[in-house]
Amino acid sequence: MTNLPADAVVIGAGIAGAASAFYMASRGLNVVVCEKGRIAGEQSSRNWGFVRQQGRDPAEIPLMMEANRLWRGLERELNADLEWTAGGNMVVFRDEAERAMFGRWLDHAKAHGLDSRMVDRADIDRIATGTNFGEHGAIYTPSDGHAEPAKVTPALARAAEGRGATFLENCAVFRLIREGGRVAGVETEQGEIRAPVVVLTTGAWSSKMLSHLGLKLPQVWVTGSVGRTDPQPEFAKSAIWAGVGIRQRRDGTVNFARRSADHDLMVQSLLHGRSFRKLSRQHAGDFRIRFRKLLLDTAMGHFSDAALANELLRHRVLDPKPNMQVLEEALAELKQAIPALKAARIDRSWAGYIDMTPDLLPVIEAMDEPQGLVIATGFSGHGFGMGPIVGRLVSEIVADGRPSLDLAAFRFGRFADGTALEVGTAV
Repeated sequence: MTNLPADAVVIGAGIAGAASAFYMASRGLNVVVCEKGRIAGEQSSRNWGFVRQQGRDPAEIPLMMEANRLWRGLERELNADLEWTAGGNMVVFRDEAERAMFGRWLDHAKAHGLDSRMVDRADIDRIATGTNFGEHGAIYTPSDGHAEPAKVTPALARAAEGRGATFLENCAVFRLIREGGRVAGVETEQGEIRAPVVVLTTGAWSSKMLSHLGLKLPQVWVTGSVGRTDPQPEFAKSAIWAGVGIRQRRDGTVNFARRSADHDLMVQSLLHGRSFRKLSRQHAGDFRIRFRKLLLDTAMGHFSDAALANELLRHRVLDPKPNMQVLEEALAELKQAIPALKAARIDRSWAGYIDMTPDLLPVIEAMDEPQGLVIATGFSGHGFGMGPIVGRLVSEIVADGRPSLDLAAFRFGRFADGTALEVGTAV
């Protein structure tokens, strides 16, 4: 494979990387995707599966509205079953303060023509039958939906390959090749790949990868746990947030999770801790600090090429253990909220590492230094729904030199230019 030529190399085969490859290949570009483990091995197959416009940071609303349009035709375009369900998304208010917060967010939704609306108890009963929640009302976005994460990214990869893209699994990228101030390809464990464009979609690994280019991306990892019940009677086609995230699949099984997450203390926690002070104060109850062996396993990857290469090879697929205590508590809460699920049991459970930025917004940008580097990372636990539009925007950046949507809010430089990093997401 040494000196294999390409128009673009994508590092990372999660949903952003696979979608980028699909849309670039659809435009006739010769694309090679390098993945240290397997396609969709990490968070892209481990998330909740929500595809929501609702509750987004105002900067993300235009992207998600366009993403929603893409999702509605994606099964047809990919010729694949993605378990796409256009059942809406509903957030049930826990108190009047939360209702007021979403009332303020609704002003942004209306400004963009989004179909979000406040609903009362009678509406909630029509959206989700037999529930005990909703005394304070809810917000509902009928045009939202959900899909099965384990199916989506592999389908994008297959479709990209059908258009000429090449996917290399078990092919870690050790470093970017730079010549004259721009990228010229990548050095991988399988050899060198020359290309004038490199697209970095490496999720939780992005901060370490970028540090070796002299680029400081404030990023930490948190672990989110998800459970799945045995098949249950149908109660809702809508994805629901009611203290517990709920998504009933076509086979009747119910995926559920809490927003709370575990943070395994590691080197980047110390390197970027100051950048996350405001976020940690705002969401103090949502994160639990843990001391795990991963602190030692990933201690040096920021500081030397050899150490990073060793980490990438040792951790082909990050596969953290789920927090079963949290899931058992969430299931008990779910049974109380939906009595029809009183006999439900946990049939499966899993966890994934989520990469987070201080303002919970991603970076989507073509860098000036080095030229030819395009970054799409930092999706902070809500990148699944954005995957298709991110891929299309990356293809536009590479092929046209500019994206069709305004990406100013997602520029890399905001972390160092004095921009106030405010959290604008309502969920």
